[in-house]
Amino acid sequence: MLSADDLRVFAEVARRGRLTEAAIHLQVNHTTVSRHITRLERAVESRLFDRAASGWILTDAGLRLLVHAEAIESTMRVVQEDCLSQDSSLSGHVRIITPDGFGAYLLLPGLEEFQRQHPDLTVEVVMANRHASLTPREFDLAVTIERPQTRAVTVRKLADYSLGFYASNRYLAHNPTVETIEDLYDHVLIWYVDSALDHRTLSLLYEVLPQARPRIQTNNIAGFIEAAEAGLGVALLPTFIADRNPHLRRITADHAQVGRSYWISFPRDLVRLARVRMMAEYIGRLVADQPGLSIRPE
Repeated sequence: MLSADDLRVFAEVARRGRLTEAAIHLQVNHTTVSRHITRLERAVESRLFDRAASGWILTDAGLRLLVHAEAIESTMRVVQEDCLSQDSSLSGHVRIITPDGFGAYLLLPGLEEFQRQHPDLTVEVVMANRHASLTPREFDLAVTIERPQTRAVTVRKLADYSLGFYASNRYLAHNPTVETIEDLYDHVLIWYVDSALDHRTLSLLYEVLPQARPRIQTNNIAGFIEAAEAGLGVALLPTFIADRNPHLRRITADHAQVGRSYWISFPRDLVRLARVRMMAEYIGRLVADQPGLSIRPE
């Protein structure tokens, strides 16, 4: 007979890649973890990991077993939530990965009501602009600006949004007037550090200005806004963020705007978890109430 505890420990070692890291996460000592793995390997009559200096690497048998172990782990989480929940309040952890603008200017400011309703739930918001390499093991929910291609997640469009060019009144008063989109070539442009983004995301600025050479570069939208407010140049920003900033003015030259979409996804084995489902619904309500975001069928 296979043990659910052995499978749980096995899945954690597979995720962490190291025995000691799995032990720390499980709050047991490393010999206990080793004992679970040894017992499971005997039960399935296969070696599940190759032990290497770089970490514990799944064998082919381990990869096959991991699919079943994670499915069982997910079912156990659902059972635990259903049995332990005595009211509508949630507990545990939910990990959300979002782009920096969405996370800092929409999600975090909007979490007060959700946190008040579920004070025992820990919400982890990780802001990152590299999404192409995300794996379902890294998040419970992900908001991305490119549609995820992995098959292991459920995906739907969250909202459409637009980006425009913004600068401070002081900057615009002391620099050439922008009457056409090409006039922006004569201005200091603020954009991401090249290494900060996936290639397709990085192309946003160059879709509008193919020959752009940004002279102020940083790795997040908060930096864009600070730089633009300080009069350093012109930044391409989501309109739902920048339109409400009293220190910035949108440049309204023809074609000085580009459209994009946000997508929300969650690993298929977590869809039934109440904390994941309710957080996704709450994010949907935040988006619906946010001026500058439009919800349209995919």
